[in-house]
Amino acid sequence: MSTSSRRSSLCTIRTISETNQWTKPMGRIHFRTLLLSCLRGPRPEQPQPPPPQLPPFLQLPVDIVLYLSQQHLTPSSASALSLTCRALFALVFPAARSGLADNKEQTQELQLLLEKDLGHGWWYCHGCSLLHPISSRGPGGGADSLLSASSGYDSARRHHNKRWFAGSSFGLDYQSVRLAMNRHFWGPPNGLPLEAFNIETKPYSSVPVVLPWKETWSARILQDELFLCATRTLSGRGWADQQLRTAMDGEWRQICCHIATSRRGLCSIDILPRPSPARGEFFVPCRELVDSCRGCLTDYAVTVEPRLEAAHDQNWGEQPTAYWFIAITSYYRLGSGRSHLDPKWDAFGGGGWQAKRDMVAYPRGAIRAVWESEDPTPSSTY
Repeated sequence: MSTSSRRSSLCTIRTISETNQWTKPMGRIHFRTLLLSCLRGPRPEQPQPPPPQLPPFLQLPVDIVLYLSQQHLTPSSASALSLTCRALFALVFPAARSGLADNKEQTQELQLLLEKDLGHGWWYCHGCSLLHPISSRGPGGGADSLLSASSGYDSARRHHNKRWFAGSSFGLDYQSVRLAMNRHFWGPPNGLPLEAFNIETKPYSSVPVVLPWKETWSARILQDELFLCATRTLSGRGWADQQLRTAMDGEWRQICCHIATSRRGLCSIDILPRPSPARGEFFVPCRELVDSCRGCLTDYAVTVEPRLEAAHDQNWGEQPTAYWFIAITSYYRLGSGRSHLDPKWDAFGGGGWQAKRDMVAYPRGAIRAVWESEDPTPSSTY
């Protein structure tokens, strides 16, 4: 600091001191700050950051931008481009909007592009031709989900309702299938993870006698399609053979919309054959007996075997008690989830009376073979 500037600073300090401003607490603080600033001298000027540069596309002449958006982009792509910033919206959207008018295909394509960009909160429904906020958190599997399904049935938009199997509290809607495939094609945070399909359902039956079935579900994505696997197990421990057989014949438990564990229902097929009761036989032992549904892409493997109670469950000196153990593992192929009109998804929900599986393309056990032989594929681009 030069002598003249120091002298002027001291004169300023002397003037402030004569006004007795430092006698007050706040005055002393300002005096100290002023004294330090005078002794240190003026601060050096801070370099200003350079102004942000526009993206290269926005640096193009207006004529070039209009030419590219009108001659090389579809109306849906140009509309999606115009939604990226205000400048492009004012420049590109007026011309793109005219291309969307009365053009359902381009309007749908625009909504599909928006779903891909906003897939963490929205999903596109082909039945409504609209984007909907995501409301599904995966399939339901409890008594609460059954009550909500009965009270929230949408007769006007049936493709939004869940599909249920008799005797099970597992319910699945198309929205969950599409969201799972969106996560596969586009990655997180879009859609739903496959872990949302790993549930254990509660036993449910329409008859007074409820058998102690246990049912677990899981999901995998193979060949860019959604597969489900359900394992249903029944332990007959504590049940007499005739009592267990009578209870099974009285309930209606569906494996899919076309197959059940008993002959109740017009489209049901008995997958648990009953031998002659006159000889005291109520079940036929089998292990991993594989068969397929003729109406949808469902395979199942049945195991019926006698077992003995564990030693720690028996009292000392008693003979082990035999009981029947039944396991039914079913495999479902639901398709890519790109439309609610996908024949694979439609057949999963029944597909009407004319649903028929192509046994040449999908022979018996083909769905189970894909589940067991192939590893889950990584996310691919769609």
